[in-house]
Amino acid sequence: MVARITSWTAKKLSYAGRAQLIQTVLFSIQAYWSQLFAIPSKVLNTIEAYCRSYLWSGTNTITRKALLAWEKVCTPKSVGGLGLINMRLWNRAAITKASWDIEHKCDRLWIRWLHAYYIKNQQFCLMAIPQQAGWMVRKLFEARDTLPLIQYNTVGSLIKQIYLQLMGNNEKISWKTLRFGNNARPKAQFIVWLQMQGRLLTVDRIASWAVNVDHECKLCNSQGETRNHIFMECPYSVKVWEGVLKWMKVPSFRTTKWEQLEKWIIQKTKGKSQKAQVFKMTYTEWVHTIWIERNQHRFEERSRSAEQLVREIAYVCHIRAPTRIKEMVRQFVVS
Repeated sequence: MVARITSWTAKKLSYAGRAQLIQTVLFSIQAYWSQLFAIPSKVLNTIEAYCRSYLWSGTNTITRKALLAWEKVCTPKSVGGLGLINMRLWNRAAITKASWDIEHKCDRLWIRWLHAYYIKNQQFCLMAIPQQAGWMVRKLFEARDTLPLIQYNTVGSLIKQIYLQLMGNNEKISWKTLRFGNNARPKAQFIVWLQMQGRLLTVDRIASWAVNVDHECKLCNSQGETRNHIFMECPYSVKVWEGVLKWMKVPSFRTTKWEQLEKWIIQKTKGKSQKAQVFKMTYTEWVHTIWIERNQHRFEERSRSAEQLVREIAYVCHIRAPTRIKEMVRQFVVS
């Protein structure tokens, strides 16, 4: 896994690109070995540390930098995560699957007797076999407690079914409408994911870590930089947003409270209508464009006009729009 990450560090990938590599490549390696034997907790800790460090820092060395807890990242999109697999739960599900296979491919009475004998004479059993094998046998027998989670009439991967049962039902986020059916670029969706949870690296958050930094918003040069200021109060970003709303033919909405803005966005993105799909994609691209422009103002001292940003957002949305809503977006761009 480290060798894989090392080969990726030279590539300038976005957060979303790194997350995709972790999900498809690194998890596939871990999932393969999980089906062969139980992975020790120390090894899982190391794997998670490398994955976390690569996601947030793009490096092949373990760091502590993280904008969101790894446990939160490894939850479904509907509850505020990235949908990455929780390797601990997956490994536990794989062990349970192995225990299920043993019980159903051997004589059940013999297995139950062996399990009862193991519980009664646990110390003797561990002394009678090598330490590594004893640890693995113990894990297999402990996994029997998870067997009631299996539904025998299921279709598909048994490990995935056990994994979903182990994950349980978590409270869904209110802004889940932005997470599904969104045709915006993955890197833009990632920035919105951070924005909605207040995890963007704005100046006020950096200053809270006792770092000396210029507090002034570089987009308007008038107030301190916070998430709410950038996306609700800054005259520059508001001008861009009103320009975007104008070509979408959506009435302007102004507020100074984040909760009200979030509620309005959720209302506009609900359902499967074409207008909802266009608004969802456009809002996501607007947030990403403003954040990139903010970084260019602060770190590169480069700037563009609000009209240029509105035009860029419109054309990106036109390119990204699926066939069924492309005509609507094209009319907005032309008009």
